[in-house]
Amino acid sequence: MTLPAMMIGHSSKSYATLADTRAWVAEVVGELRGSPRSGDGIFLCTPDPVISIAGNALDEIGAQVGAQDVSPFGLGAFTGETAAEVLSEVGATLVMVGHPERAKLLGETLADVRQKCRAASDAGVVPILIAGEPERGEAARSIIDRQLTEAFADVPGDRPIVVAYEPSWAIGQPEPAPGDYVAATIAHIRGQLAGRSGDVRILYGGSAGPGTFAAIWDAAEELGAGHPDGVFLGRFGLRAAGFLETVREVRAVQDQLASNAPRIDRG
Repeated sequence: MTLPAMMIGHSSKSYATLADTRAWVAEVVGELRGSPRSGDGIFLCTPDPVISIAGNALDEIGAQVGAQDVSPFGLGAFTGETAAEVLSEVGATLVMVGHPERAKLLGETLADVRQKCRAASDAGVVPILIAGEPERGEAARSIIDRQLTEAFADVPGDRPIVVAYEPSWAIGQPEPAPGDYVAATIAHIRGQLAGRSGDVRILYGGSAGPGTFAAIWDAAEELGAGHPDGVFLGRFGLRAAGFLETVREVRAVQDQLASNAPRIDRG
């Protein structure tokens, strides 16, 4: 599977009802239908029962649907688990793995994350590793390195992966992590994954919303490295209008890159 050059996603977590999801998808599809890039790079991660419903609607614009978790096991006697094979069958092309909420609330370990990444990849579902340090400090990068090494240890290097950098200390906060801090960390993550031959996309999440991508991009321009491959919204994407504002923000950068025009000051 070839990943889009830029990815703009939203996880509804457990906030949205089925009616909420239908309304969100209808607004996003209605806005992007007929636009030059349509649904390219757009994805929505939903609870399992909503995957096929959301996916069928998003198909109209070529957007993708993903899951928020996957079983570390295959098909078998694992009551309550959803195997990656089933996620693929109902239309999921992506799946979140390793979110810190699952570690905190459900005791999920890095060993679990490793199994889940392999199970997803083996079924043709691209794992989105949620990576990030619990606190700012000198140990941050060593923590991230361990997460990357463990999570992808059993995923062959020629297969696609996505990393959503979401420092735990920024999740649920009023503001995301500072742009220069994020750009430097993305540059580090990209270096750690440079040996992989398959597609790698590095997004930023963690209280991301309108304005976040532009701030990181501008910081990366100053740094000369650490440009994000997109952004992954949580609660700030629950309003379709806010998500679409972020889509326009990312696509303004894409248009600029395509035209090779002088850098636009986005504030």
